[in-house]
Amino acid sequence: MPNKSARAGSVAPKSSNVELADEITLDQRRVVVRCLDLPLASVKLDACNPRIANTVRTSNLRDGPKLQQQLADLLWQDPDVHALYQQVKQNHGLIERIIVRPDGVVAEGNCRTVVYNRLAAAFPDDSMWKSIPARVLPDDISERQIALLLGELHVGGKNKWSAFEKAGHIYNMAETHGLTQDEIAKLLKTSKTAVNHSIRAFSAMNERYLPRYGGVGAIYKFSHFLELYKQPDLRAWVGDAPESLDEFVDWVGTEKVAKGTDVRNLVEIIKSGPALAAFRAQGFAAARRVLEQDQPELTSELFQLMVEMTEALDASRLPDIQRVRQDKIGSAKRIVRNLKESLDRFIDLCDGVEENS
Repeated sequence: MPNKSARAGSVAPKSSNVELADEITLDQRRVVVRCLDLPLASVKLDACNPRIANTVRTSNLRDGPKLQQQLADLLWQDPDVHALYQQVKQNHGLIERIIVRPDGVVAEGNCRTVVYNRLAAAFPDDSMWKSIPARVLPDDISERQIALLLGELHVGGKNKWSAFEKAGHIYNMAETHGLTQDEIAKLLKTSKTAVNHSIRAFSAMNERYLPRYGGVGAIYKFSHFLELYKQPDLRAWVGDAPESLDEFVDWVGTEKVAKGTDVRNLVEIIKSGPALAAFRAQGFAAARRVLEQDQPELTSELFQLMVEMTEALDASRLPDIQRVRQDKIGSAKRIVRNLKESLDRFIDLCDGVEENS
């Protein structure tokens, strides 16, 4: 979740009967919004908020006041919302208004709304917390336009969502509102590849991970899934066998793969049957020992350089070969000759490198 301190301090008039007009450009259309302080009781949390949507979907939550309280409780479980509470309290208000649909459902600012409700309960005699600064969207605004607005604000703009929230919004733009990946990439000023990875990672986490290892804090495991789909070998591994994705889900959920960066270490492991078996049984350290036996380059800088040089020579192009062939000064030939002599000397010191029987 992003640091929302940039949203804390007051810009709205404190009298709830004062209304101002504001204008935003949305989907190549100028939209007039009303800026006013809304009574807290008239503002409703959005059950489709990416942070809690899966929990809502997989729970037997009902509509009405009970649902609103459960949504507030879910969001309050997030430590970052507690930090936001302190920021808003100390700053005596918001820097940036929440954005509300015409029916009172929050389009942007669910966490700030929870914070205001908590402050109203904590300080019932303070009129400051009885209403919340808001921008109210017009009646003819569509959910697609709201999705574009939120993308501009939180994915492509300065008020960044967490990686999970960002991916969830990208997924929603594609699956619910029908935008192509090219359109999303252009709108959010990112690459189509990044959009594709976000959609696939969010889908895997939302459909496979959260139903089994859910909870508000679970969203911070999103980096594991994004890393999974960034790595071509891992992407192919889970794509070829659905059970591999289920296995990965369990590794993440049980902390076998504790950090998002640990996912990269799986690339070589899944290529080796013995290493994969060792990882399943005993974890990374055991898998590493197996790999080091088969891949000396993992622990030796010299062998790593040999592997890289072998790959470079195998990929040598005709201009480099011609440069050696047509070398009249002898500098290019000298480099090749020195390499051969050094390699021959090394082989002699190793008592040869014939394959073991």
